[in-house]
Amino acid sequence: MNLSALRRRLRPPRKLRVTPEGKWFLLITLGVGAAAVNTGNNLLYIALSMNLSLILVSGFFSEWCIRRTSVKVCHASEAFASRESLLAVTCFAGRKRFPAMSLTVSLPIDGSIRSIRFPEIPGGGAATRVFSFRPARRGALPSVSCEVSTRFPFALFEKSMDVTPDASLVVYPEPAEAEEPEKRRNARESTGAAAPSGRGGESIRGAREHMPADPFRDIHWKASARMGKWMVKERESGRAAVVDIRLPADCRSPDFERIVSGACAFVLACEKEGRPYRIWEGDSLRVDAAGGSRRTDALTFLALAGAEEPSAERGAP
Repeated sequence: MNLSALRRRLRPPRKLRVTPEGKWFLLITLGVGAAAVNTGNNLLYIALSMNLSLILVSGFFSEWCIRRTSVKVCHASEAFASRESLLAVTCFAGRKRFPAMSLTVSLPIDGSIRSIRFPEIPGGGAATRVFSFRPARRGALPSVSCEVSTRFPFALFEKSMDVTPDASLVVYPEPAEAEEPEKRRNARESTGAAAPSGRGGESIRGAREHMPADPFRDIHWKASARMGKWMVKERESGRAAVVDIRLPADCRSPDFERIVSGACAFVLACEKEGRPYRIWEGDSLRVDAAGGSRRTDALTFLALAGAEEPSAERGAP
């Protein structure tokens, strides 16, 4: 057993910290106890008993609040390096018949501690809070333990426990500046793949519900009258070129990060235009989006590129 595992086993399941209010309360309790012993006054003994009972009640309710709580952290929006993004923290009060009150989740993220407060979590339910953060670099964020604490009910003590959140966070590369149209045209190779449906073709393949960005001239009047809502024509595109995005096999190249950032911008542009693309790492095909959208697969591959040994199956269609 190594030293870190031994420390985890010897770590107490709960940590207790006395708040400033609690310190004053303890001093008053000690004073009342000393006065009761010296004077023998029954009222002082009753006051001492009430103070000690409040301490017991505080420990019982604080333990009841944080017991069986779990935390899940996920992306609320796509996270790109050096850009503002959103994280969603969900706190679960599983197998509780009564609500958990006044919980605080302290999550170490991006080199700082973020405190997310949950005033009330219904019994057996969950509550979610969203906050912004700016990741510094691409890649998978390491899994760290967070702290769940509460000061309920009297804020005399803060009881906390360490929880390992359910999280799988990946930060995408920072997209480089968009390339000139001429450069983008030169990077495309026509392979005869069919492009997704859109408004650029002539033949009509069907009708779909109207979107705010659809032009007025694409309204399908017969389908709109039949469905009772605005419908637009869905056209067949012609055969489009496939964009080949190539990454060097050697990730130790000094320009590797710049190439990955450019590839990220290229993927976003292709997804926006509905154009098929493929991502190559050296001579190996890693992501093939020629048959449809593979946005998440492509961005995840670029986020983890160079972080692990290449695998023949990774990102394969």
